[in-house]
Amino acid sequence: MDIKFEAKVCHIGLSIGFFSKDHIIVWADKVIDLLEVTVIPDRVFDLSMVKKDMVKKDEDIPRLLIELCTNTDEETALKTIVGMINFSYKNKHYSLYETCEILYRLSNYVDSDHEWKEYLYAITGNLEFALDGYGDVDTSRVEIEEFLLEHEKYSELFDLNLLPNHPLITEFKPRKEHIVLDVSRVVAPADLHMILKRQLDFPDVYGMNWNAFWDAITGMVKLPMKLTITGCEVLEERLPKEADSLKKLLKDYSLRYTNEIFTVEYEQKSETF
Repeated sequence: MDIKFEAKVCHIGLSIGFFSKDHIIVWADKVIDLLEVTVIPDRVFDLSMVKKDMVKKDEDIPRLLIELCTNTDEETALKTIVGMINFSYKNKHYSLYETCEILYRLSNYVDSDHEWKEYLYAITGNLEFALDGYGDVDTSRVEIEEFLLEHEKYSELFDLNLLPNHPLITEFKPRKEHIVLDVSRVVAPADLHMILKRQLDFPDVYGMNWNAFWDAITGMVKLPMKLTITGCEVLEERLPKEADSLKKLLKDYSLRYTNEIFTVEYEQKSETF
């Protein structure tokens, strides 16, 4: 077993929502069960203890995985994840639409110069348009299935028996009807991004910047049907650039997803200073 390689697969899977945190902890537990204690890295024990140790927290899992998989072959790990996505799709753990969503997340994960970047964006976009009535669903389905099948053999590089018995995929949370964000107490950009992360259910790997925000709302989470932001006049006074970026990206989102029910409103909130 190549622990560093499997940790890389786990990190990618966690980053795109293919694995849950519980999957990672179970993976660590199974590694400990199978191998001699003397060959197991300390970080594997740390991962195993996340649910049992008051010091270790869920938020530590991505960091521990990164420390485990330093200088590991990411390209093969990416192909392995695709092979595993194919496995789950073939076993009906994921619908075609959900598979499309997870591949879109993968397109946001890979580097900007990676050959999959534009390709995954294109084939997942084609399916989205087809499902909205602007293309042929069967043709788009074949595109996605051919890409998955091309990498089927790579799933064998990760021992599927090490995974929990329940489906591999993290279920998408149902889309909420309305979320209210209060930004009146924000004093620094990090404060704003933390509110966005917590209230909009961004993943732990959220990069706390506007590029990461765009990636999150277009491929990692489902925005509510209605988003109300209160205290925006306070944010505009304190951090005008951040306020402008937030408004611009939400507007860009609404223009991009014209077939999706989404509205955003900004309400003033009186504060005494």
